[in-house]
Amino acid sequence: MPTLTSQLDALAAVREGVVAVDRPDLATIALRGADVLRYLHAICTQDTAGLRQGDAAEALLLSPKGRIEFAFRLAVLDEGVLLDTDGEAAPALAERLARFVFRYDVTVAEPAKGAVSLLGPAADGTLAGAGLPAPGPGLVAHRTAVGVDLVGRDAPGAATVLERAGVAAGPAELWELVRVERGVPRAGRELTDDVLAEEAGLLGSHVHLDKGCYPGQETVARVHNLGHVQRRLAGLRFEPGGPDGLPAPRTDLVTGDGGRAGQLRSVVDHPELGPIGLAYVRRVVDPGRLVRAGDHTATVVELPFR
Repeated sequence: MPTLTSQLDALAAVREGVVAVDRPDLATIALRGADVLRYLHAICTQDTAGLRQGDAAEALLLSPKGRIEFAFRLAVLDEGVLLDTDGEAAPALAERLARFVFRYDVTVAEPAKGAVSLLGPAADGTLAGAGLPAPGPGLVAHRTAVGVDLVGRDAPGAATVLERAGVAAGPAELWELVRVERGVPRAGRELTDDVLAEEAGLLGSHVHLDKGCYPGQETVARVHNLGHVQRRLAGLRFEPGGPDGLPAPRTDLVTGDGGRAGQLRSVVDHPELGPIGLAYVRRVVDPGRLVRAGDHTATVVELPFR
């Protein structure tokens, strides 16, 4: 498998075909037992009670005040459910899940690393033609806005199969460049315990609005029924020729008159778009407005950047 060391070459390949990227930032947690779906239904934002083998979904665990504590995907398998989530958050999520299973027939395995992403419009076709193992506890394929994520203990082996099929490998930072470009929130950056699901734009994907009786549900319903939140996830396009380096995540944003504008969460030096970032921006700060992050000036833009 050729390795694309140039960010520009890798991004061009993502636009036109497919690139494989190792994802050490992801981890999986296997849940087994007769009550797994009933248990998840009771504690998370997604309606899992009606899911069947082969189904997949995205979900959140919220605090009682409706703040995001964990975000994860789940795939229903014959043996149970395979969750995947941010690798740094996985041990705490596994501990949280194991803490409340005393009334249910559920066992929670230790987190395990192993994931690879196929980025680009040819991801699905490549997946179908590569001769990978059938979906199961060792390998699950999740379709995403930018391709396909392969997670599970057999993902490293899948990467070898893809290499033999001639799929190019991208640099480690490629996923972060594509993620920020597309405005995809990430655990630990945009998805933190001071953020509401609606602020992160996750109501349509991670929250079942007709389901009740889970921690944080009252806040979700109240915010949704009121029809607005005080801030939203937006993009920042930094002006060229500014100070050296990039502003740090969590830098507060201010308007030209010194008013509070929001907070920067992620920033990358994109080889095509220049310095760009993701931020929570106050609703009163419209697209096109100039804001400052420390010594850096940026324009607020809608997501995605492309």
